[in-house]
Order: sequence, then C-alpha cells, then structure tokens
Amino acid sequence: MDFSKYLHLLRESYKEHPQVLLFFGNVLLAILLLIAKDPWDWFKKTYQNSESFYKIRSEEIQTVISGRKGQESILNRNLDGWTVQLPSGLVLPGESARIEELIQTCLHLRKFTLLSESNSVSKEEFGLGGDEPVLELKDVSGHSLGKILVGAPVRKGSGTYILDEKNQIWLVKENLKSVTGGGKLDFFLSRSLIPPFPAREKVSEIKIFGFSSRDFSLSKQGENWILETSGGQIQASSDEVENYLEEIKKLSADEVLLEKSEEYVAVPKDRNFKIEIVTTTDRYLVSPIGMTKLGSYIFQREGLSYRLVLDPWNLERILQKDLADFSTRFLSP
Repeated sequence: MDFSKYLHLLRESYKEHPQVLLFFGNVLLAILLLIAKDPWDWFKKTYQNSESFYKIRSEEIQTVISGRKGQESILNRNLDGWTVQLPSGLVLPGESARIEELIQTCLHLRKFTLLSESNSVSKEEFGLGGDEPVLELKDVSGHSLGKILVGAPVRKGSGTYILDEKNQIWLVKENLKSVTGGGKLDFFLSRSLIPPFPAREKVSEIKIFGFSSRDFSLSKQGENWILETSGGQIQASSDEVENYLEEIKKLSADEVLLEKSEEYVAVPKDRNFKIEIVTTTDRYLVSPIGMTKLGSYIFQREGLSYRLVLDPWNLERILQKDLADFSTRFLSP
C-alpha cells in the first residue's frame, strides 16, 4: 500500500490547519492513554460488568419461587402488590418491600467467580448438601428465567455460594441468605399491622387510647391538625403529625404465627391500647388480642388468617410519644 499520498495529504493539512491537526492528535493520544491506564476499569472485567444471572428488568418479573426444596413458596405479583402461595396451597398477602429487595439482589448477581464446573467436587463444603433454598424467577408468560440453589454464606464477608442449572458453583458478592430468610416459610408474608392503603385515602383522624390512661387524638380541621387531650386542644405541626403517621403505618411484626396453637395471656388493662386511623373512606384499628408468655403483643389483623407478634419496645415511640413534639401553643383550655 502506497502511504506517500496520505503523508503528502497530512503535510498539506498541517500547513493549512496546524491547530486543528494538533487538537485531533491530542484527542487521539488522550484516548490511547485512557485505554492503557483504564482508571475506571471500563476495559477490565470486573464483578459489576460481568454477565448477569438474570437478564430482565424488575417490572417484568411476575413470579418468584423461593424456599427449601419441597417447601417452596410461590410469590406472585398482582395489581395491589404481591401474594404468597404457601406449599399447602394457602394464598396470603406478601411483604412487598422484602420481595422487591430479593428481586433487586437477584438482578445484581454476576457470573464472575466460578469455583467449580465439575460433579467431582464436594458440594457440602459450600452448603449445597441437598436441602438448600431454591430461587427461581419467571416472567409474565410463565417462562423460567433461571433457577439457582442458595448455598452457605461466606464466613468473612457478605458473599454466598450458589449452584446454577449447569451444575456450576459460583461465588457471588450478594448475601442471598438474608434476603431469602434462609428459606423460612413465613419470611415473605405481610407483617404490617396496618394494611397498605392508597395515598388518595386522606387521613382525617388518629386516635391513641387505652394505654396507661394516656388518651389523645389528632384530627384534621381544614388545613390544620388539632391535638386533643384531656387538658385541652393544641394546634399541631403538620410535619410532625405526618411523621408520626408514617411511623404508625410502618409498624411491622417481629414474628408470624401461622398456627393458632400458641398460648397467650390477656393484656393488662393499662396496656390494652388501641390505635385507630380514620381516612376518608375507611377505618383501621390496631389493638392486641393478647400477649405471649415472654410479654410480646399478639395481633390479629383483619383479613389475615395468621397472627402477628410485636415486641413492646417497638411500640414505645408510638404509645409514649412526647406530645410536646407536636406543638406548645394551646388554642383552648
């Protein structure tokens, strides 16, 4: 190939436009230097840019199967959130936050550290002895996007050993044990003491009564919130009321009782509280039906066939709220 023509053209171009040629020459050198140095690991294989186990968007996932072999729960997306179908066939409300966290974790899994692709290796040392949790995602058509078995977590760090459908053992950085609940049957069941309700259901009143004779209510009057106690009325801070309402709505059980065989005792009179939220279309009530022998509250939420257990100290910020946080300006004696 004759390069003389190109060299001649380059010389002529340099004579006519030396600045332009120098500019593009510097740009080319900068690109070459960037490739050589690769300060952001753009051209280097890392965990983040490796092939993913699940190539799909979160909203395209319709079903998640999770649980120990033979005891898998089927998590299905619907218009209101998620449902959980237990191995018994019983369908119950799902805890959307936990299921979404599991999905996001699955989408971050990468095929980076391959430990074994042979049947000869002992799987027991990786926590893959035969009763490990199964994890499978399906799209809206019911097509399986892949199944993995969740092994033991890494002793130092947050990684987990997994086995894919090709019998390959991988080490992933994510802690799958925590987001799958170790295969516990009730891990993905809804634990909220108050069922989620649409934002359009504006709250008009919050009542707290029956706890140590410390009754009070918060009611919406026009654009203002009014705190009412036995001592009078106080104009409350709207921001403080909204924060308080969010704390109530976030109340979540520490434990789920699927069977009703758990013995419980009556709630003492000074602790038999009620939390009531009144909206434009509905009314929500939180009140214990009893206490465990260890002193935890037991609740039976309307619409749920199982019971919720909550430790008393998780309710302290609600029941023992310092009313001075709302306001200090009395409107009437």
